[in-house]
Amino acid sequence: MKKLMLTSALAGVLVSSAAFAQTTITGEIRVNYKAVGAETASGTVTTSGRGFGTEQQINVQTKGKLNVGGLDYAAGFAIENDGQQVGTLFNENSYIDLTNASSGTTISFSQDHIQRSDTDRSAAVLVGHTPNEMSSSGPAGTRFGQNLGPQVGQSWTVSILQKVGDFGTVSYSYAPNLTNAVSDGGLGALPTNRTGTAPSETFAEDDNEGGYEYGFVGSLGIKGLNAYYFNSAANAKGAQTTIPHAQSYGASYNMGEFSIGYANKRYNANTTNLDTTEKHYGIAYAINKDATIGIVHAKADAESSAVTQKVTGINLGYALGPVDLTATVARNKDIGGTAGSDSDMLMLRLIGKF
Repeated sequence: MKKLMLTSALAGVLVSSAAFAQTTITGEIRVNYKAVGAETASGTVTTSGRGFGTEQQINVQTKGKLNVGGLDYAAGFAIENDGQQVGTLFNENSYIDLTNASSGTTISFSQDHIQRSDTDRSAAVLVGHTPNEMSSSGPAGTRFGQNLGPQVGQSWTVSILQKVGDFGTVSYSYAPNLTNAVSDGGLGALPTNRTGTAPSETFAEDDNEGGYEYGFVGSLGIKGLNAYYFNSAANAKGAQTTIPHAQSYGASYNMGEFSIGYANKRYNANTTNLDTTEKHYGIAYAINKDATIGIVHAKADAESSAVTQKVTGINLGYALGPVDLTATVARNKDIGGTAGSDSDMLMLRLIGKF
């Protein structure tokens, strides 16, 4: 990704401070095309759809050293627009990190920044699109989730991260109030307010609760291995009986041109404490330095139904210099747990970076 460097003189014009040792501005634009054809149990085509989607993002980041304790610091934020976004444009990758380089310890005050489980993380997706992106909505909607459980990592949190030699990094995050406290995937009785929406000098008092997440990401000292484990939960509010929670773990392993991956997600998905479990399997082959092809198979089970939703897709990734192309064709079976509700899907994505 090309970077536009702000000189120290320009930084001095913006803010008179020697702390701005290095400031960078980067960006990305995504253009997606998705086409879906669905059919009922009898094989009759009932719905189809096609169209473009887009996302734009600008990242502003700076780093340097504090004038006390020899600590490193990093700070930044992103301006992100998903399509025609109606919510805040500043709810991604906003942070101030304080790091002790000698001990490998970082304290992070941030939103959507540190390692976490509540994104579309899947170690099985080695190239291309996730099972959630490859799926389509049938009569009962898709079971594959994009955000899991209480979504702690998408709230403003105070977090501590500790590097453990060559094994990886452990982390713990606490959100005093959940930012994304909305009914996502039928989570039910979550708090309704959103932190971080008011000016920094004000705070609306209420009895809403927050949540926590702990996890690990690393190689375990094995070259080519990338493993992770996360566990998160929301704190109960009053007589609330549904406690959103999520557990996510997986690993990928690179063997030169070939890579394999597996991911497992279990999370609260409705108001009756019935969980959804996703299992993803993937394999990829690097054709050359620019092109990679992969196969992903995933299934999603809900405790409320005996029918399993499945999706199988073939992904292709191709680097075109400053632009990346990903393409996927996929087949969905028993969408949303409705037997015989199937679909075929095509998805293309161009990613331009600057």
